[in-house]
Amino acid sequence: APVFSQERYSARVRENNAAGALVLTVRATDADWGQNARVRYRLGEGRVRGAPLSSYVSVQAETG
Repeated sequence: APVFSQERYSARVRENNAAGALVLTVRATDADWGQNARVRYRLGEGRVRGAPLSSYVSVQAETG
């Protein structure tokens, strides 16, 4: 299973950030070989003030 470099991640976002601004970087590794060692990232389902979390932030699936 993938192992994250930290057990928990937290970030604060300034108001009025520019679109595309970096908020947080996460990192995980997998001890498998080749394609089985590949780690992909995604946001969990959530809502902020009734809107989907994905309408506020996005994740680069390949890099975290």
